[in-house]
Amino acid sequence: MVKKMELPKINKRFEVLNKAENDEADLYMYGTIGKGWFADISANDVRHKLSNITAKTINVHINSVGGDVFESIAIHNILKNHKATINVYIDGYAASGASVIAMAGDKVIMPRNTMMMIHKAWTLAAGNAKELRKIANDLEKIDTAVLESYTSRFVGDRSELERLLDEETLLTAEECKILGLCDEISDEIELPDEEDEQEETSVKEEILNKYIAASLDGKAVAQTTENNHKPKEEKPMNNASIIYQFLSSLTRSENN
Repeated sequence: MVKKMELPKINKRFEVLNKAENDEADLYMYGTIGKGWFADISANDVRHKLSNITAKTINVHINSVGGDVFESIAIHNILKNHKATINVYIDGYAASGASVIAMAGDKVIMPRNTMMMIHKAWTLAAGNAKELRKIANDLEKIDTAVLESYTSRFVGDRSELERLLDEETLLTAEECKILGLCDEISDEIELPDEEDEQEETSVKEEILNKYIAASLDGKAVAQTTENNHKPKEEKPMNNASIIYQFLSSLTRSENN
C-alpha cells in the first residue's frame, strides 16, 4: 500500500488588506479549502471577500494543504473571471486543491523556499463492488477536470502532466518555473522548518530535464538527458550485511 504524503499543519488566515492608494488589495488564503466546520476557506467566502474589493490589482497569498476539489475549482474560476489583475503569491505551500487555485493567477510568484504539490483526486469510500466501481469512475472524471486547471500553463504534453499528477509530485519553486506552473521566483521568505523531501521517482526528473529553460525569453526547449545512462553507484553495505558476513567468516574459520 502506497503511503500518502504527510501535509504540514497551517494556521488559518483569511482576510483582505487594502493598500492605502486603493489600487491594490491583498487577499490571504491560509488554511484548508472546503465547507463546514473542518475547513477554513470556501468559494462563498472568497466570493464575498472579492465583492468588497474595488482595486485594480489583487495579490492573492496562498499557504494551504488544499482540501475539497470542487470548492478549489470554484475558487479558481472566481479568481479567473475577476476583472482585476490577479497576482498569486505562494507564501509557503500550495498543495492539492490550493495548487489548482494558484493556476488562476495572471502571474504566479514563488519564493525560492516554497513548494507546490499536485496529485490526482482521492477519497475515502465504503460500499459493494458496484458502488466502488462508480466511485472510481467518478474520480477519473474529477481528475480530468483538475487536469484542465493546469493545462494552460504546463509547458509539456498532456500525458506528462498526467504522469506527474499520478505520482503525487512535490515541486520546488524552480521546478514549477521550468514546467510553467509559476512565472517568477522571488527572494526567500521565512518558513517553519520542514522535513527534507524524500527521494522522488524518476518521473519528475525525466520531465523536468526535458523542459529546462535554456533561452533568455523563458521558452522551454527539449534536451537530451544522460541521467538514465549513468552507472549506478554501489550502495554501501547496511549493518545487517556486515554482521552476516562477520558471522559467516567465523563459521568458515571453525570449519577449517
